[in-house]
Amino acid sequence: MSYIASWSGGKDSCFACYQAILAGYDVSYLANFISIEYKRVRFHGTEAKLIQLQAEATGIPLFQKETTGSGFEQEVKAAIGSLIPEGIEGMICGDIYLEENRNLMERICGDLGIELVEPLWGKAPEKILLDFIDSGFEATIASADANLF
Repeated sequence: MSYIASWSGGKDSCFACYQAILAGYDVSYLANFISIEYKRVRFHGTEAKLIQLQAEATGIPLFQKETTGSGFEQEVKAAIGSLIPEGIEGMICGDIYLEENRNLMERICGDLGIELVEPLWGKAPEKILLDFIDSGFEATIASADANLF
């Protein structure tokens, strides 16, 4: 079975992909959705070019699509759906505890008839971070919300 991994450029999507690969999932693509207006990841604000460099470093092909935001769910569904003829049978996501995100991905995957895999779901964020570090990963802060500082 072939899977696509949701890739935001953050540590959680990276670690979810890594955990899925360790569990035997075949990841064929990293899926990334950027704002058509700003050319940045919609939720993290990471530049599209940085995502491209991350994908190159993993050796997994990047499936990067622009979205308008107003029809995000439909745009993501159409994009992921376009890969089903290539054999994609599931999607790996790095959600931990945000029900809204998980519900969105459950709807998209359910509508497409593909499996949703959430390796980090329900785990303590602190434990995930420690496991991430213990697995040899290093993270660099590439964007931050100025309102928090």
